[in-house]
Amino acid sequence: MGIVREPIIVRPHDSLLHTIKIMTMEYVPKLIVGDENGNPLGVVTQKDVLKFISKMGSRELDSVYVSEVMRKDIVTVTSDIEPLEAAQILIEKKQPMLIVTSDSGRILGMIIKSDLSQYYGSLIRGIQKISEYMSKNPIIINENSSMHEALNLILSNDISRLIVVSDGKIVGTITTTDLLYLAPVLKMKEVNVKVKEVMTPTIVIVDEYEDLNYAARLMANRKVKGLPVVGVSGELKGILTTTDIVRALTDEKIRKYLLELKLYTTTF
Repeated sequence: MGIVREPIIVRPHDSLLHTIKIMTMEYVPKLIVGDENGNPLGVVTQKDVLKFISKMGSRELDSVYVSEVMRKDIVTVTSDIEPLEAAQILIEKKQPMLIVTSDSGRILGMIIKSDLSQYYGSLIRGIQKISEYMSKNPIIINENSSMHEALNLILSNDISRLIVVSDGKIVGTITTTDLLYLAPVLKMKEVNVKVKEVMTPTIVIVDEYEDLNYAARLMANRKVKGLPVVGVSGELKGILTTTDIVRALTDEKIRKYLLELKLYTTTF
C-alpha cells in the first residue's frame, strides 16, 4: 500500500470554525496549512484546536484565524521516502505528520501515523506482541465526569484519548475527535456535559499477548487510532495507539524482516 495520501489544505486566513468543520466532516485529525501557491506554512491538529479553544475566552470560532492556531515546526519529505524512514522521522522529531513536497517545494501529499500503522498491518506479522509496545498505566476517566475534565486530562497529558470506565469496567473511549464535535460549547465552563454522553462506546479491545499485526489490522478496519489492552482476566493493562505501532516500525527487527521478505519474494 502507498503511505502518501492526498493532502487536505487550509489557508492561514481561514477561520477556526471552517477548520473544525473540515476536520469533523472529513474525519481527519490533521490538516496542512498552505499558501496560495501551494507551499507549506504549517500544520494544525485537533489537539492544537482544543488547546486554543480552552484558552480563547469570549472570542467566537469564526473570528480566529488558522495562523493563530497552527504549528510551524513542520518536516517536509519527498514522495520516494521509504515507510521505515518516515516512521523514524515521525518518532524522532515528534511530528504529527510529514508533508510530502515536490522538488520546487509545493505540497504533494501527507503521511500520517494511521497510514504507517496500516502499512504495518498489511506486511508484518509474527514479529512483535502488543505488550511490547502498548503504553502502560493508561489514563482513565469515569463516565460521569464532565467533558471539561476530559479535555483538561487530554491537554495536560498531551494525549489524544482517554479510556472511560464505570464500576471498574471499560465502557468506552473519549478522543479529541469526540470533543471537537462539541467545539462551540467547550469554552462555556457552565455547560455540564458528561463524558458518557459524548464518548465512543468501546466494543473492541485487544489482549496484551496478541500479535501487533492483529491490532494494526483491527485499527485499520474499524478506523480507530487507539485500542484498550486487557490481560487474561479482562483487567485493563494499557492502551495501544497508532503512535505505538509507528514506534514498532523503527525496530531493527522489522528492517531485517522486510529485507528477508523482499529477498524471498523476488527469488520466486
